[in-house]
Amino acid sequence: TLWDLPFQALVTSSNRYVIEEAAIAYAPSLTVLREMTRRRKKQISGAPATTLLALGNPLVRGERLSQAGLTARDGKLAPLPEAEQEVQALRQVYGAAQSKVYIGAEAREERVKEEAGQARILHFAAHGMLNNAAPMYSHLALAEGGGGEDGLLEAWELMQMELKAELAVLSACETARGRIGAGEGMIGLSWAMFIAGVPTIVVSQWKVETAGTRDLMVSFHRGLRGEGEGGKGNVSKAEALREAAVKLMKKAETGHPFYWAGFVLVGDGR
Repeated sequence: TLWDLPFQALVTSSNRYVIEEAAIAYAPSLTVLREMTRRRKKQISGAPATTLLALGNPLVRGERLSQAGLTARDGKLAPLPEAEQEVQALRQVYGAAQSKVYIGAEAREERVKEEAGQARILHFAAHGMLNNAAPMYSHLALAEGGGGEDGLLEAWELMQMELKAELAVLSACETARGRIGAGEGMIGLSWAMFIAGVPTIVVSQWKVETAGTRDLMVSFHRGLRGEGEGGKGNVSKAEALREAAVKLMKKAETGHPFYWAGFVLVGDGR
């Protein structure tokens, strides 16, 4: 039950949210955290050639997703223009030469399987579907393409990939959720990413609002690049997410925790 509690939105004795006073990272278990930390140190020495691989607003077929029981990022089965704006902004943050950004019909499942292993940072801004009964079939909805792929990137498929990324961001609904496994923590998309080799994953605890998510994610990545508040350099991933959440919190239209507290960092927060 505690896994579903947004600790970042708890209020301290000084009447401030926890995230205003501390950067927060979640760990599925201490054993998993130790392994995630070990993988991060190992990956520093062999960084992939491409900095960013991002997919946003994939072109999906409504009939296929309705049959799959999709839970959309914005609560509707519809295009996500803000998700497209999100990944386009990330291209500018990281630079076109170091980025591979795919939108619409180009945001295909087989591209992930072919190119994700060469990227240092993975970012998916798409519809997400939670399958509580069978968490390994929870998935991200991408565009269909060749190679016999159906466009549904399922957790069990992620587990079979060999990724070298230091960070994966699943900017979709309920990607932090799944089924509790004894000794393993929450088993779902984030767990599958870890098994594939990623030590740090940013995922959502509920059905997030799409415009606020766009602003949060762009601020988060700018913080990682040293372009956040105060232009700090060498900001940890957990601190970058904290700064992005606080920035949304200070705006009247996104001040409620619903807008800024939905995403959490799982794994190594450094």
